[in-house]
Amino acid sequence: MYQLKTKHALFETFPTGGGQWLKLELASPVDGKKISVVAGHKSPDPFFASGSFLMFPWVNRLEPNPWAREPFYPSIHWLTDGNGIPLHGLYHNLPRTLAREKVSDTESTCEFDMEIPDTWKGTQLSQIQIRECYELTDSALTIVYKLKNESDTDLPFALGIHPYFRWNEDESIDDLYLFGSGFFKVKLGDYLLPEKVITEQIFLSGEESLGGVKLDDLYQTADKLSPFVGIFSMNKKEKLLIEGGDFYQIYTPQDRRSIAIEPMTGTGNFLHYPGGSPRILPKQSEKKIQFCIRLDRF
Repeated sequence: MYQLKTKHALFETFPTGGGQWLKLELASPVDGKKISVVAGHKSPDPFFASGSFLMFPWVNRLEPNPWAREPFYPSIHWLTDGNGIPLHGLYHNLPRTLAREKVSDTESTCEFDMEIPDTWKGTQLSQIQIRECYELTDSALTIVYKLKNESDTDLPFALGIHPYFRWNEDESIDDLYLFGSGFFKVKLGDYLLPEKVITEQIFLSGEESLGGVKLDDLYQTADKLSPFVGIFSMNKKEKLLIEGGDFYQIYTPQDRRSIAIEPMTGTGNFLHYPGGSPRILPKQSEKKIQFCIRLDRF
C-alpha cells in the first residue's frame, strides 16, 4: 500500500496490485471535514468491482481486437465479458513502481512507472512508456498519464480510468443526485458496443435523482470546453466533480453502494465505431492525458 497525504486529504493506492485505488478522502471546501469519495478496492472483491483502474490502449469493449494475439492473448492481462468481447485494455493489472514523490501540507505529488511484462518484448506496446502521476491537494486529486512512444509506428489509442465513487461509506447512491455539463447519449447495441449518437436530447445538463435508477450508459460531451460529471447529496453543501473526459461511461452496481463514473478520451470499440475518437500517439513523441476529481461548494 502507498499513501499520499496533505494536511487534510488522503489518497491510498496499491502499486504492485495494478495501481488499484484503496481510499480517497478529500476535505470539504465548506467546513474542512474529510469526505470519503471513492469506494476503494477491498479483498475479496473482484479486481474490477471497486476501487479504480486504468483502461488502455482501449477502453471498455473492442471487437475485433488487433491485440487478440500472442503475447497479449491468452494471458493474465486479458479480460472478456460474458459474450467473449475483450474488456478494459491490457494495462489495468500491471504492477507500478514509485518513480518520484514530493510531499507537503498543501500539495503532494507522486509518479509511478508501469512494469511492462517480459513477454511483450519485441512488440510495439513494449516501446510505449506510461507514467501514472497523481497530484493531491486538500480538495482535489488530479491524475495525469504521460505517454511516450519510442517506436517507429504511430499508436492509435483510447485511455480512461474506471473509479467507483460514493459519498462516505454509509450513504447509498439512491440518496445522491447526478448532474453534468450536458451530454449526448451514445446508443449501445446488444453487445454494449456503441452504435450511434442520440443528438435529439441533451442529458445530464441538470440534476437527476439516482434513486432506483440503473445505469450502464455511455455519454459524449456536448460541451467540449469544460466537460464534467458530478454527484451531490441534498443534505450536503458540497458537490463532487469528475472532469476531463470527452466521453463518460456511467454504471451503477447492483449493491447500490457506489457509482462508476469513467472519464475517457474515446468510446468503446474506438477503432471501428465511426465516432470513437481515437487519439494518436505519433512515433517518437509524447502526450499527456489529464483527469481531475474535486470537491466544490454549491
